[in-house]
Amino acid sequence: MDTPERYLFEHEKTVQHYHSGPTGHATISALCRFAQESAGCHAERLGFGSMSLAQRGIAWVLREQAMQVQRFPVLGETLRVSTWPTRTERILCHRDYRILDREGRVLALGTSAWFGLDLKTRRPCKAESFFALPWDLLPAPVFDRPLPEIEGPEQVDAAEIRTVRASDVDALGHMNNLRYVDWITDHLARFIADGRVPGCIGIRYAREVVAGDRLLVRHDEDGTGNVRVAMLGEEHGREACVARVILEAQD
Repeated sequence: MDTPERYLFEHEKTVQHYHSGPTGHATISALCRFAQESAGCHAERLGFGSMSLAQRGIAWVLREQAMQVQRFPVLGETLRVSTWPTRTERILCHRDYRILDREGRVLALGTSAWFGLDLKTRRPCKAESFFALPWDLLPAPVFDRPLPEIEGPEQVDAAEIRTVRASDVDALGHMNNLRYVDWITDHLARFIADGRVPGCIGIRYAREVVAGDRLLVRHDEDGTGNVRVAMLGEEHGREACVARVILEAQD
């Protein structure tokens, strides 16, 4: 008998030294990594994992993700990570996340949108052609309403050039989506040195980049902690990603 429990995946993660920053708190990049690891495990269990889709010539590609942190866990803390798909929309497959502490209190909420890339044509597949679930059995999304549209900076407060290195690239041959989170965190820490960290981040990926590409990373801030970030190809000026970040003091 099909049950809602089958479509909800949970596992535990413990914050290690390599998940934390100088204060001993887990970074937002680590929390995004925990969420995506849980997504990969759950997709395999449902029969839609990377290995299964590779046999059909399809690869998962992340189009957009967001993570909202309510409390940053500390070194040694054990977390419970939950994930489930929520819906499909043309080419996009949506999946949400919830990260709890040992007492069941919410530490972070996340959402993501993925598409299946046809490895021969390098074009997205229609979601319904390879991904179908009984959506009435799935839990509700973590956010009550759609998150704000992600827009790039209008004015540039600061900018830098970075080169994509071999260590940034994943098995698909392009820069891994979590490295964008790291780059954004590095960029903001370099130019905003007042102890704040990204407490909320939303990223929309626009174009793949590969080792050797040089990207212009730039941002603007409205003075209240809301930051807009963009990464553009240095040669052609085309957008690789845009992000919306809310900077907060870390407790």
